[in-house]
Amino acid sequence: MTASNGDTPQKHPSHDKDRRPDQGTVLDRIKMPPMSGEEALRRFNEGQSSANGAGNAPRPGELENLHPIIKLMALGGTLVLIVAVLLGVLYLFAA
Repeated sequence: MTASNGDTPQKHPSHDKDRRPDQGTVLDRIKMPPMSGEEALRRFNEGQSSANGAGNAPRPGELENLHPIIKLMALGGTLVLIVAVLLGVLYLFAA
């Protein structure tokens, strides 16, 4: 069998210049009004606060609820991990 209208079977649909809008990705099909990044963040924060039922009061993050010693240990562990990765990469290039 041959393809009609000169289409090749290897033609990928993303290379089509005149695709129909219903053939795009899921994100392409979402109808969103144009807005700035600040407006998008404001709407996102409003949606999060209304979903949590917290009103306008900010909800504390995970680190804010921890004891100061635990925060210090988390910071130290992160720094040790970063140094270990950097030393490992240095060892790989030195070998």
